[in-house]
Amino acid sequence: MFGEVLFEVRKKLTPMFGLLWLLTLIAIISFAIYKSQHYILRDTLEYFSFVLNSALPIIFPIITVLVYVATFSGEVHHRFLVYTRMRRPILTTLYIKLLANIILTFLFFFSLIYICFLFAYYIEPHIGIAKYEPAGFGLTKDNIEADTYTRYTFTQLLQYGTITYSILYSFWVAMNAALYAGISFFLVLFIKNRFLALSLPFIIYVITIFTLISLDLEIYRLNYVIFPFDRVQDPLWKPFIPFIILLLILLCFLLYVKRNPSKVDSFS
Repeated sequence: MFGEVLFEVRKKLTPMFGLLWLLTLIAIISFAIYKSQHYILRDTLEYFSFVLNSALPIIFPIITVLVYVATFSGEVHHRFLVYTRMRRPILTTLYIKLLANIILTFLFFFSLIYICFLFAYYIEPHIGIAKYEPAGFGLTKDNIEADTYTRYTFTQLLQYGTITYSILYSFWVAMNAALYAGISFFLVLFIKNRFLALSLPFIIYVITIFTLISLDLEIYRLNYVIFPFDRVQDPLWKPFIPFIILLLILLCFLLYVKRNPSKVDSFS
């Protein structure tokens, strides 16, 4: 099955996939360049937060759906999955497509976040787009590095080097993206209305954010645990609470389909 998963991944690495990635990257960086013109920043870490903490936290669930699930919904709508039963069990087809969905979404977001990091840390300083005045924040050459360690959640990792931080944080965003894509995958199977199935992840994402804010549980809001740039630093274990809850939801969906294979035809 591993070979079939790789075949499915390669099949979906189309020019449209690359175009979506490129347009997303350009949009994120362009907005950050425009936005940063109106601010005085501390350092490149703050510029990195400007790059990611603009439109991306809002459109995050939309992009996770567009990477793979949007085209998969078309296959479900045209009952393509049912036709594959002549070649292999339909559950096997679902597992192949689910894994391909997770892998592609992970790669999409990992590379996206990592390129944004490289731009903020290594390209922008040579171009001179942003204005940096660390002294205005009470920072000097002696204490600015220590300040980054306690600024945002996950910047604790900067103590082990910027590359370590960039890789692990990119991995974190990519894992969350893959998780949202996995849940969206099953919603497309369960919900007959294609538009509703594709829109529901975003709707739930927004409703959950406002619900947690109203319950004074803002620290666990879904956009913050992935892009924690507008609050003080929290312990590293706290962002994993919403992640684990969503992971359990995904596993429940997977278990339900596995235990009810006879219903897969009606889903698809």
